Amino acid sequence: MKRFLSILFILSFSALIPAFSQEQPDLVSDQWLQEHYTKRDVEIPMRDGVRLYTTLYEPVRAAFNDGIVDFTKGRPILMLRTPYGTKPYGEKFNSDLNSNLRNFVRNGYIIVLQSVRGTYMSEGSYQNVRPFNPKKSIAPGGNNQTDEGSDTYDTAEWLVHNTASNGNIGVKGVSYPGFYTTLAGMSGHPAVKAVSPQAPVTDWFIGDDIRRNGAIFLVDMCGFGGSFFRTRSGLTQNGMSGLIVPDKSLYDFYKGRAISDILEPIDTLRYLQQVISHPNYDSFWAERNPTTYIKSMRSAVLSVGGLYDAEDYYGALATFRALDKKCPKVDSYLAVGPWFHGGWRDLKYNHLDGAYFGYGSASYFIDKIEYPFFAYYLEGKGNKPSRVNILPTEETEKTLMENHRTEGDWVSSESWPIKGVEFKKLYLQGDKTVSFSKPETSSSLTYTSDPSNPVPFYHENLKGRGKEYMTGDQAFASLRSDVLTFTGATLTDTVTVAGPLKVNICLSSTGTDADIIVKLIDVRPDGYQMLVRADIMPARYRDGFGKAEPLKPGKKYDVKFTMNDVFHRFVPGHKMMVQVQSSWFPLAAMNPQTFVKNQFKAVQSDYVRADMTVFCGRKSGSFVELPILDSFGAK
Repeated sequence: MKRFLSILFILSFSALIPAFSQEQPDLVSDQWLQEHYTKRDVEIPMRDGVRLYTTLYEPVRAAFNDGIVDFTKGRPILMLRTPYGTKPYGEKFNSDLNSNLRNFVRNGYIIVLQSVRGTYMSEGSYQNVRPFNPKKSIAPGGNNQTDEGSDTYDTAEWLVHNTASNGNIGVKGVSYPGFYTTLAGMSGHPAVKAVSPQAPVTDWFIGDDIRRNGAIFLVDMCGFGGSFFRTRSGLTQNGMSGLIVPDKSLYDFYKGRAISDILEPIDTLRYLQQVISHPNYDSFWAERNPTTYIKSMRSAVLSVGGLYDAEDYYGALATFRALDKKCPKVDSYLAVGPWFHGGWRDLKYNHLDGAYFGYGSASYFIDKIEYPFFAYYLEGKGNKPSRVNILPTEETEKTLMENHRTEGDWVSSESWPIKGVEFKKLYLQGDKTVSFSKPETSSSLTYTSDPSNPVPFYHENLKGRGKEYMTGDQAFASLRSDVLTFTGATLTDTVTVAGPLKVNICLSSTGTDADIIVKLIDVRPDGYQMLVRADIMPARYRDGFGKAEPLKPGKKYDVKFTMNDVFHRFVPGHKMMVQVQSSWFPLAAMNPQTFVKNQFKAVQSDYVRADMTVFCGRKSGSFVELPILDSFGAK
């Protein structure tokens, strides 16, 4: 696809689009839905005889009497495939039709909700992140092998012959349903014209619920995994309860316990056993990553992510980038905003923890990005969408942000990162400052990481992970002796950071293993230290995720990794801050700091205190390389 730079603020639409407001959007009423739609439940047969429970919401042609919706050629289908069930069962309608699906029902789309095989009321055997099978025949009748792509194909084939459709199908889904959405686009069925994987589960080792750069993401593994890794036993309308239920705060519940002890209540679950038996990145993980087979994509793709998504932001970026690299002929789009996980569906969303982002971003996405994308490919309506749409963040203080955002704050581009980004190193200095200038002399700073007193991931003791920590105030961490805090000078000009963050920490340890957590923070004039981005990197994977290597005590190492993209403006009066630490508990499991070949099998005696030394210098130093976009520095 020919590319050219087309960067602009979407001000040209201001005459057509009302400014964001605090008012509740115009929702679809229950009465309107009952008058305009019918609901029916069907069991759609797959090529191997398994039947998938599917709920269809179909428009009543006579009810659309305003002449705007054309039924002469049939209506498009929007399908959502999910492992979370198609509730509510019975006569009631799904509440999403009133809110984030309102554009589709107003335009007479056929809405299809389907439980994937082996979940809830669908037959068959369920498999977590079931691998895509590129060797199966696309259409039934060949080798009859199945995967999520073939199930989508067989469902699409049934729908085009058993509904009043126009023969065009779109698929979308958030989180785990996003995984199934990506595979739907790889199904090969000619009717599946457009898909939108939104915060899609993509790589459970690198950037998702189970692992992050190979680090064990403890809370999600025990919470989500404690229920979802269980074996289903027959058809049911109910979900499965968790097997690990903390009876106190997460920090206190997990503190001081070895990972092997923590996982004992669920270590018999088949999928967790597979996870434990593959501690390093290998074919097991690659086969479950949809981007491995992304060349099979045949649909237009709108990848959607939240800048402050605690779960699956990585998936949106990885999908978009894999399509860019491997499928340049596929129409691929990206939409990102200052959202938590699924926040682009929350019509009331305006802030996360103490960071305020203004009102209306979810409505703008739903009305001006998501629906037009599907309308273009399924209805032939409107113009081809802008390739990249991102809403950056900047001033987040409530009194300054409540009524600030407008639709013109969105940035449109033909590429991401935006052409013209220049990577500049923000150096950690020996006097605990940060600067774009190299340190004049070499120095080092040491902190002690103690497994019996790990650094919390949030300033409050929570019984659930929550999402607020993604923009949480880091002042509590600045006070700890086991956190190195580097603070920059008060800014006099805007610094716009737009893209991935490249980290290089030069360190040594008295232990044989270590985790490195790095945070980029925006310090507001009111003192709030807003987390902009943070991530974790196990030093054992410094030379690659395929093999774990111990540290030699006292030896210097460069630990390098890339953090998920940001689009944030550090404005005048604010300060830039970087923090370095070795625990992020219990979001991530505590590293024993003694090298254990399979970290899942660490026992209590493996957990030891270790001194971590971070080096700051001209030749051997530590820095965060920031993608600076000077042309978007000031508004």
